Amino acid sequence: WYAIVFAWIIALGGWTAVYLMPDRYEAFARVHVDTQTVLRPLLSGLAVQPNLDQMVTMMSRTLINRPNLEKVIKMADMDVGLTAESRQRLITSLTRELTIKSAGSENLYSISYGDENPQQAKRVVQSLLTLFMEGSLGDKRKDSDSARRFIDEQLKGYSEKLVDAEDAKAESVDRIEDR
Repeated sequence: WYAIVFAWIIALGGWTAVYLMPDRYEAFARVHVDTQTVLRPLLSGLAVQPNLDQMVTMMSRTLINRPNLEKVIKMADMDVGLTAESRQRLITSLTRELTIKSAGSENLYSISYGDENPQQAKRVVQSLLTLFMEGSLGDKRKDSDSARRFIDEQLKGYSEKLVDAEDAKAESVDRIEDR
């Protein structure tokens, strides 16, 4: 009987503790990071290709930095009535709670954040995802511009070579006609 009474006391204590615990919600998003650039096929054999795993790791580390976290705070409407000290605590909390990790397959990553407010957790993850996508689009634009400049330079070089070859051919034809 003592064991049964003891088990009920432990169970009631556990149920009370679980009931008093605040709810915790976690929002997450999966992101595919396209590591294929426009320049890759153009520069194959001409330049050393960067390690893509290192690029993605560096990108995920730089995504959770102070300027980006301040943008997330503004985008998620968490900055209402914040003092400098509470802003710093919020940034520290976001740094601790936000996680970016590999989701198992190649180039697939998971961004997650937990909060007591489900809408707040969703807004934080959505804001970070928006920043991630904006950065990715900017990088794609830079890659496209670099590829266009590279192609333009190559066309200019080949055009000059073609003009030089045509001039040389014309000179040789003129010399043959003069003989």
